[in-house]
Amino acid sequence: MSTSMLRLAKGMAVAQRYAIMEEYGQGGTATVYQAMDLMTNQLVALKHLNLPPTLTEAERELRIQRFQNEGTVMGLVDHPHIMGFHELIEADGEYYMALELLVGSSLDQLAPRLRHQPAQLLDLLDQIADALEHIHARGIIHLDIKPENILVINNGQTAKLLDFGIARIEGMETPASRNSLVGTVSYMSPEQLQNSKLTQAQSDIYSLGVMMYEVFTGMLPYNADNHGAAILMVMNHEPAPPVQLNPLIGEDLNQLILTCMHKEPQHRFTNCRQLRSLMRVVRQRSLASPGQALLPKIRMFKQFSLSQALHKLVENNAGGQIMAWTSFEEGNIWLHNGNILLADIKNKNFEPAQAFMDLLCWESGNFIYIPGGQVPPERKTIRTNAYDLLAEAHEYNRRYQILWDMYQEMDIPEIILMPGSGEQLPEAAWMLLEMIDGNQCIGKMHANMPYTRMEIVEALQNMDDRQFLFVERVRK
Repeated sequence: MSTSMLRLAKGMAVAQRYAIMEEYGQGGTATVYQAMDLMTNQLVALKHLNLPPTLTEAERELRIQRFQNEGTVMGLVDHPHIMGFHELIEADGEYYMALELLVGSSLDQLAPRLRHQPAQLLDLLDQIADALEHIHARGIIHLDIKPENILVINNGQTAKLLDFGIARIEGMETPASRNSLVGTVSYMSPEQLQNSKLTQAQSDIYSLGVMMYEVFTGMLPYNADNHGAAILMVMNHEPAPPVQLNPLIGEDLNQLILTCMHKEPQHRFTNCRQLRSLMRVVRQRSLASPGQALLPKIRMFKQFSLSQALHKLVENNAGGQIMAWTSFEEGNIWLHNGNILLADIKNKNFEPAQAFMDLLCWESGNFIYIPGGQVPPERKTIRTNAYDLLAEAHEYNRRYQILWDMYQEMDIPEIILMPGSGEQLPEAAWMLLEMIDGNQCIGKMHANMPYTRMEIVEALQNMDDRQFLFVERVRK
């Protein structure tokens, strides 16, 4: 064990491969050096973990675990807008990480100038959302999105996401995930503050929204004198609309930022791909017409109001497309002259009428109605009368809600007893048993299963009644 904190001098070699050139910068837990990779003759950033002798054994071990976790996570990603990772090194009781050498300025340093150039700022934010889309597809949550962790290089044209020190892989516990308050409180989502098990892609989307709010307005949405006050504000207060602080934002970008920052994950965006598609509309069109709202309004639905919205559209002989989404799923409904023609749910191969029934079971989320949307060609349409279909969906929903009261989206099931091979269980139950790991919530599992919501909650009830499962009720 080190008895003092090692300082690396110019010319020193690390792991017989990296020659130290100069010190590049120092943070709270690590010092970064510019070094020459003697195998490739390329300059790299060599991050050296600081282990001062004042640390207790437990503190030292935790710091090493977090450093190793960062290296493990960064080794799983490769993206043009994420700092490149080369290798994790342990040599003579010291810990290092070889990374891509980047020269630039952090986004918090550049934001005061860029907020008056919203097109350029949106381009950089789109790049970061692209990076987040990449890591989320690999089950990684960053959990520390803030302007200081974004480096802008190439004369302000390229953004790079840094610092995976508290990132976690969904379904796995890490040194950081054992403490939900590791991170920067002002950027943390309510669920990250409440229960680290609940963090998912929407937690990063929330932090991205806070960062967008800050870089466009120059103010944090919740600015408190201490952690306790900040936590209370994040959990209980609504921020001032950013467009009030910077009219250049416009109504469209204003609603995108506030949607990212909704306190309930299901009322944010499902993923960064969805957010980016709307950001591009803002970038390409509304910035050319400041003050003119061009995007359809994002509306929240709760407790059957999606069904009520559909009733109104049918009564008004509407034609167009409803795009609906929750924390985990995306769906579409197409109408023409008041007839419900088609419904689908992304990654679900349901018949259109079944997809429609399932969509109307969604308890809460967001939707956009786009008048005049075209039905996808060569798709089998629904032939049932719209009012008959709505009545059938209402009855289906009524039966579903009886079970939904027991098994809600954020609840986390855990296996306490595996059934014998001879047990007569529904097909959905056997697939659930393969997926349940004590970390994934019901909504996450449902999104990845080829079964309806009704089939899944019936399978959960079947196993719960036989005492195969314990379900952790995660209620607001």
